[in-house]
Amino acid sequence: MTTRTSLVAKPKQRRSLYLGERGKLLLGYTAIMLIPFLATYALDMQLKTTYAFALSAMNTLAMMMFYLQFPLGSRLKKIAWFANIDWNMTHHKKVGQWLGLIFFLHPILILAPRFSMSWGDGITSVITTVTASNMLIGVIAWVSMVVWILLSIFKQRLPIRYETWRLTHMMGFVTIIVLATVHITNIGQHGQYAPWFNVIWWGLCSFSVMMVLFNYFVKPILLKRQPFELTEVTQVSSRDWQVTLKTNNDAFDFEPGQFVWFNTTAPGGLKNAAKEHPFSIASSRSSLPNLSFLIRNLGDYTSQLGTLKIGQNVYVDGPYGSMSLHDSAKAKAILLIAGGAGIGPMLSLLRGLADQNDTRPIRLIYGNNQLDQMVLQEDILQLETTMANFKQQLVSLDKGKNAYQGVIDQTIISRLIEPHPTADWSVYLCGPQPMVEGVQGSLKKLSIANRHIHFEHLSF
Repeated sequence: MTTRTSLVAKPKQRRSLYLGERGKLLLGYTAIMLIPFLATYALDMQLKTTYAFALSAMNTLAMMMFYLQFPLGSRLKKIAWFANIDWNMTHHKKVGQWLGLIFFLHPILILAPRFSMSWGDGITSVITTVTASNMLIGVIAWVSMVVWILLSIFKQRLPIRYETWRLTHMMGFVTIIVLATVHITNIGQHGQYAPWFNVIWWGLCSFSVMMVLFNYFVKPILLKRQPFELTEVTQVSSRDWQVTLKTNNDAFDFEPGQFVWFNTTAPGGLKNAAKEHPFSIASSRSSLPNLSFLIRNLGDYTSQLGTLKIGQNVYVDGPYGSMSLHDSAKAKAILLIAGGAGIGPMLSLLRGLADQNDTRPIRLIYGNNQLDQMVLQEDILQLETTMANFKQQLVSLDKGKNAYQGVIDQTIISRLIEPHPTADWSVYLCGPQPMVEGVQGSLKKLSIANRHIHFEHLSF
């Protein structure tokens, strides 16, 4: 077991998730997704037309994609294919939107040949389908799927709390997956041709539901056995709080740049499990057994941080995230870019580099709308004096001494990385999604390769 005295000198080695790793993950998910489709060949069914074959293949693959959404979002650290929560959640959202489109088109594509024969036949088929008793569950699942996908896409615009959205999101899709499985096993052509094929669908459905039950009922029991202690809650800017926890678990470890979910209420059950929130670690491994976070007041839960009591238990699930210093092990220079609350993981990386006595050129671009929102400036300025080659550049809409007025754009990035070639730089990026996307565009214009850009959105 790694001792705390050796944390700085010899950080734990972990495989970085470069493009090759992402390709392996994508290939692995594709292979899993093909299992039910390949199983259809064992049925020796003779589909009448190419259109019917294509529709059958699309529906089978879409259902498997739907089942895979549950392990993708279940934070399964011990299963390699599902352990990378950053990659998982990014694709969970993208795949979810494609699933919404496919399921929306599902009845349209099935009935389209009827309309191609005649408009009257098409209308008759629609009425017959909607009013058939054995189609009711499918209709309910279809309508619910469309509604829940739209709620997921536009969640940021909805006037509901994060906890409420998360709970309804989970319960809604569990209900939909069960209804969809009932529908496909009752009237699906594969199950009708060979009833044993339905065992595959129900097995996948059961596994998906088990993932949810584990996260909401079993994992909270495990977390409750090893609570962290709240040791500090300090307001460090007009909108930001520094929260520090202490663990008595000697086995707990993390990489700079990772994050955890923590819950300040006793875990267990649907209601309390939905109250856990993801926050990036702002400290380095040398600070263990203490673990610090920089959390911005964005309303809802974060507006209540000042009411937390020193000494109370906090239940931590993690660490998670693939962003780490191993991503830049071969780089000749490192650029950290933080927008708003994104300073947390960037500060963790910076402190980790300081612990390693890193002598490479290291630059931090730290942006906020207002200068009084810049946090821990004394700590960062101290690192400028103690680290061999580190400099910070503030960016704000406010005018201030040594601050670049405006937003983090190509001009300030280019100014900070000169005179080193762009190929030398490895870039870490964290902040609100619009800011991350804008900076990515600037980095692309500067010809910094995607494989050298490691980023994290502040949303789940």
